[in-house]
Amino acid sequence: MKFQELSIAPITHHNQLNPKLWEGDRLIPEIRHKLLIIAKHFAEYLNVENLNLKDITISGSNASYGYSDSSDLDLHLIAVVDNPEKAELYDAKKNVYNSRYDITIKDIDVELYVQDSKQTHHSSGIYSILKNEWISEPKPGAPKATAKEVKSKARNYSAKINQALKANDLEKAKATMASIRKLRQAGLEQGGEHSVENLAFKLLRARGQIDKLRKYIDKLESASLSIGEKHES
Repeated sequence: MKFQELSIAPITHHNQLNPKLWEGDRLIPEIRHKLLIIAKHFAEYLNVENLNLKDITISGSNASYGYSDSSDLDLHLIAVVDNPEKAELYDAKKNVYNSRYDITIKDIDVELYVQDSKQTHHSSGIYSILKNEWISEPKPGAPKATAKEVKSKARNYSAKINQALKANDLEKAKATMASIRKLRQAGLEQGGEHSVENLAFKLLRARGQIDKLRKYIDKLESASLSIGEKHES
C-alpha cells in the first residue's frame, strides 16, 4: 500500500490556544465544568473500590499551540496504580469506554485515560482542571520538526504496518505494534510532544493505520483462541 498524504498538515502552530476551549491562558469555565462531569462519569464507569484519584488533567495538542482540526482532547484521571493487574484493568476499561461513548467538546473528540501518578507524562502543556491551573504551561514557538521529516518517518512506520498486515503472524503483528509504540515513547522522552516520532505516530493514527493494525491483532488473537471452521452464508 502506497503511503498517502493527509489532507491536513502534520505540523500546525498557532499564536494562541484553541479559542474553542480557552480564554487567553485560562480554560473556559463552561468547558472546565463539563470536563469535570465527564471525568466523574468515567470514574464511575471504572467501578473500582478505591480509585485514589490525585488529579484530573488535560494535555496534548489542545493544551498547547499545536492543535489542528483533527486534534482530540486528552482527559486524564491521575490515580495511584499500585499493581500491574490494576493497570491492565484501567487500560481495558478505557478502551471499551472510548469505543462506547462518543464524547465531544465543541466538536473536539474527548479521549479518557487513567494515568499512573508515578508516571512521567510528556506533553507540551498539562492543565489541572481539578485545580484550574497549569501544571506545565506551553510556550509559543514553532516546533523544530519539519513536515518532510515527519512524513518520512511516517512512511517508515507505514511500511512496517503493511508488512505485518500481510504476514498473517500474530507475534509479528504484536511486535510491530510494540516497536512503533516504543519508538514513539523514545521520541516523547527525547523531544517531547513535537518530536518527529510522536508526530509521525499521530499522522498514522489520524489515517487509521494504527487502529487497523490493532484490529488485525485482535482478529488473529481471536482466531488463535478458536477451533473449527466458520462458513460464510
